[in-house]
Amino acid sequence: SKSTWFFISILQVLNYVLYQAHLCAAYAYTAELSIDPKEQTIYNARFQTINYFSMLAFLIVVTLTSSLLHVGDIGQARVSQTLAFIVCSIVFGFAWKWFFHPRPALRQVPDNSTLLTAGFRKLSHTSSEIVQHWAPLRYFLLSVMLSESATGALSTISTTYMIHVLNMTSSQIGYVFLCVFVAGIPGSKLGGMIGLKINPLRSALLCLVVFIINTSLAAWIMTGEESQHLMYLFAAIWGVCLGWLHPTNAALYCTIIPRGQESELMGLYLFSGLVFSWVPPFLFTFLNEIGASMRIGLGSLNLFFAGGFVFLKMIGDYQDAVDFALSRGVGGDDTWSSKESCDGFNGAKRLSLPELT
Repeated sequence: SKSTWFFISILQVLNYVLYQAHLCAAYAYTAELSIDPKEQTIYNARFQTINYFSMLAFLIVVTLTSSLLHVGDIGQARVSQTLAFIVCSIVFGFAWKWFFHPRPALRQVPDNSTLLTAGFRKLSHTSSEIVQHWAPLRYFLLSVMLSESATGALSTISTTYMIHVLNMTSSQIGYVFLCVFVAGIPGSKLGGMIGLKINPLRSALLCLVVFIINTSLAAWIMTGEESQHLMYLFAAIWGVCLGWLHPTNAALYCTIIPRGQESELMGLYLFSGLVFSWVPPFLFTFLNEIGASMRIGLGSLNLFFAGGFVFLKMIGDYQDAVDFALSRGVGGDDTWSSKESCDGFNGAKRLSLPELT
């Protein structure tokens, strides 16, 4: 209501912070599941498929429940939050009771230091080592900064485009996003199959190419209200790419990071995906304010997709990056990148799974 909106806004901000912390822990455990790139590709594709199925099911349940109760927008928000609380309580409660077993700490807090200061000091050291010595991680994180900022802004920019250029109604826009959700399910499966067929790096590169082509065609072809029906097609392709790119990036990252630092490095991964999230909407707004066509604004997303593509290409040979990460071993100390740089890691001995185990 009007009297509680500010308090609810604060809770939403807190909820987002806690959600990012949860994602960091979940991704860290995902990285520990396997050191095999193929297995990581399968796991992340399945997780993303389940995620899209869950979101779609939740959307349908909330919509049907709200319709049966004959509630407005505020009532629908209340229904959504109530169902989310009930479902999360059951799922997290079950997982906490049966699946979260005790495990030893990866490293001890140094003397004369606290968990907070030691964590920030370690994070600073790791970031410095990535910049100076670990080329694949450096280029991957730079790619994520650009590509994830574009995928994050896609919903906002496309909504503005649908309203002001295509003159679509709110119900039509809702159906467009439903297409995105539905298309994300086969997109996750497609990303998994392509990642297994080639490798996660090439799969991510191919996905960004599809993103660029689809966004370019959307900005070029959809010029007015007569193009409304085409929006559903372009939205479906965007949905496929979203379901494809996210698990592929996660699988790629999980296979080129050293063992024993999963939580720390997953935090950097999530940070990289969010740090430039404001830039594409800012650029879109700037172009609009100076009188440029919104078609140019929509096409400006390709600057970020193309930048992500270039940085992914700079990673070089995927197997070399995987082998270098595995050759650092397990231990979680600071020796994994102290003297040897991955920039010169070419033609190194390839490590097979039997040798590693």
